[in-house]
Amino acid sequence: MTGPGSGGRNILLVLSYDGSGFSGWQRLGGGARTVQKTLEDALSGLCGERVNVVGSGRTDAGVHADGQAANFWTSSTLSLPELARRLDDALPPDLACVSAREAAPTFHARYRAVSKTYAYRFHDGPRRDPFEARWSLHAPRRLDERAMSAACGALVGERDFRALCNAKEDARDFVRNLSGASVRRVGDLVDVSFTADGFLYNQARVMAACVLDAGLGRLSPARISAVLESRDRAGAPGALGAYGLRLVRVEYREEDFPGPSPDPFAPGRPARDDGPPPGQALDLSTGASGRPSGRPSGRPSGRSPAGRRDGRASGEPRGRPRRDA
Repeated sequence: MTGPGSGGRNILLVLSYDGSGFSGWQRLGGGARTVQKTLEDALSGLCGERVNVVGSGRTDAGVHADGQAANFWTSSTLSLPELARRLDDALPPDLACVSAREAAPTFHARYRAVSKTYAYRFHDGPRRDPFEARWSLHAPRRLDERAMSAACGALVGERDFRALCNAKEDARDFVRNLSGASVRRVGDLVDVSFTADGFLYNQARVMAACVLDAGLGRLSPARISAVLESRDRAGAPGALGAYGLRLVRVEYREEDFPGPSPDPFAPGRPARDDGPPPGQALDLSTGASGRPSGRPSGRPSGRSPAGRRDGRASGEPRGRPRRDA
């Protein structure tokens, strides 16, 4: 097994997956099907050596990803395009390699992440859509995007989020900087995105629940602010289901990558996901970010995309290794 100081290469992968058939990211005992295990098994066979993969974070069972980032060390001499292509061929249909990029020897997908963007998708059509059921939560009635955008405004900023998470008892620091939150509608699909320097456990899913309640007229921005100030978890709604959540991107500093940014390896998502025809999208943004599942709006300048399909990435706070989905 190759590692730091062994003379091998440190490679960053950007991955996309449908989390429905995985028991989360992290390798588990008992033969559980996880993203990490599936990826490591494929890489080990491809590289001819045992490969250990480090993810930017541990998504829960059922959580999807457009741009999960992970790095691994290898002595393989395969070119990056060939490695990405052959890895993608070896992976199952619900897990794809978007890109591969050489990283600096000091690079670590978790500790070097600068920001991360999560998105939660709602479907508010008059009837449930079975083709959206694995990736979105059906709302009982039409959602008010402007009320949802106002709720996003109450969340943005550097604040104590202990009231809006299910953090474990060993969490010592509940302060996170939520730099952006936005709402975007495309037809009957409403996406809410959150970008932050890091997320507490279930924070994205609890914040999505707050924004949903605002869209249904059940929670005001003032009430959200009051709950945040109270630091009382009992005052906030429960976390929404994992299936509507997706990790959109992870961002890193350009200094972590000695070579040029790769062209995205995988084809784009369906046109509906990439955006509607002109005049049909309502994008209500607060701060620097975009909303779940819909395409995020831009990335902080000076930060390197980890290589999504659209060439962007995002990440988790530097030095804060956390399971946050």
